[in-house]
Amino acid sequence: IVTHDQEEAMTVADRIAVMDKGELVQVATPPEIYEAPNSRFVADFIGDVNLIEAVVAAKSDAGTQLRARNADLTLDTDQVTDAGVGETVWYAIRPEKVRIAQGRRTPGTVNQVDGVVWDIAYLGDVSTIHAKVGADDRDTLRATFANVSRLVENPINWDDEVVLSFDRDAGVILKG
Repeated sequence: IVTHDQEEAMTVADRIAVMDKGELVQVATPPEIYEAPNSRFVADFIGDVNLIEAVVAAKSDAGTQLRARNADLTLDTDQVTDAGVGETVWYAIRPEKVRIAQGRRTPGTVNQVDGVVWDIAYLGDVSTIHAKVGADDRDTLRATFANVSRLVENPINWDDEVVLSFDRDAGVILKG
């Protein structure tokens, strides 16, 4: 079937072909498209995603270390990339893979960044928190979490200082 409804495609398909300007850009299963997009276009087209511009700082057989361009964030990933040291890449991480807690991070820690909450979207089953993590208002990260208790008031509020964190395998490095 042909559809412009991403949710419908993810629900009914066992393979999805994503097109951009008449060109096939990725053909894969729904989990592969969502968890391992091959480009910024695919990552942004399917579902919500945080796209972090970064520079490759170090590489090894165990993974890649990145430094975010616009936030005090060092990304330690288990992904090996063919991008060279010093090359600009994008780190795509889904909001549900980002943890958020009140407080400040321990200086020098990887995969953690300080932020200030600027928006909270309570959607009933889930909440999404947007936090500013850089000097520019556009430098934000979103964290989404399930509302698993009947707690009416969220312990995290607007303007709270928070720390956002994620695991080494939570995102994917994209070159384009």
